[in-house]
Amino acid sequence: MSYKKLYLQDTGRILKLTEKSTPCGRVFGVPFDSTSTYRPGSKFAPNTIREAFNNIEIYSRTFNIDLEKEYIEDLGDMIVPFNMEECLDQISKISNELLTENITFCMLGGEHTISYGTIKVLPKDVGIIIFDAHLDLRDEMNGSKFTHATFYRRLLEKIDKERFLHIGARAACAEEWKLIEKERLNVIEASKFNVKFALENEFFKKYRRVYLSIDVDFFDPSFAPGVGNPEPFGLSPQNFIELLANLKDIEIVGFDIVEVCPPYDNGNTSILAAKLMLEIFSYCIREKTS
Repeated sequence: MSYKKLYLQDTGRILKLTEKSTPCGRVFGVPFDSTSTYRPGSKFAPNTIREAFNNIEIYSRTFNIDLEKEYIEDLGDMIVPFNMEECLDQISKISNELLTENITFCMLGGEHTISYGTIKVLPKDVGIIIFDAHLDLRDEMNGSKFTHATFYRRLLEKIDKERFLHIGARAACAEEWKLIEKERLNVIEASKFNVKFALENEFFKKYRRVYLSIDVDFFDPSFAPGVGNPEPFGLSPQNFIELLANLKDIEIVGFDIVEVCPPYDNGNTSILAAKLMLEIFSYCIREKTS
């Protein structure tokens, strides 16, 4: 059974078809924001990111890759059920199918809860890098165990903590910071980040295959104003692209971009998300062809 055909509805393609028959990457959207705690509206982001992607230059100077000559297949948006567990189960089935096809894929959110559905089905040799201002380690939020503020806590109940590297943290409650210290979780706070320091992390010695989960509030609000929960003192797009450009022999099996919130955006945040998608796919193409 193809879960892509069962759960996804066609919304057109991000790029025009080239003569290439095999895509270099795939994209699908999950317009889900039911547990947003501050500014709802991330369910509208998949389409605003697509629109931005269609209106920016898609040649990567960093990686010398021209996506105009490639084929990124847009699988459309998932038909989102009202039930949270059913929603996550559908994401897991779609992601698992995409993983078996061995083509890098991008999931566009939506809020960060959706990342749980993909991450929980990743192969055990895949490490997970979370880029996020928030730790998302609360045990519950507003009476719910599954929200965008608790998803990392739920993942740690199922997946070895050694498989995670969290970058950019600067916002959490006291309980979450205590948990970080107690469990010795691998976290690089925003105030301590620099590219050299990050790349020296033991995580990169253990994992040569990775999945990236990018909450766009990782970036300072001056760069990404349109997010669900903005936090000052964040990092810059330049910090991110320098880290990506300096990865060595790392395979990115997939990634997600979440928490873009168009109702609170001036358009720049969706453009940044589109640019992230461009550069990550370009990195993956370079790695496969070099």
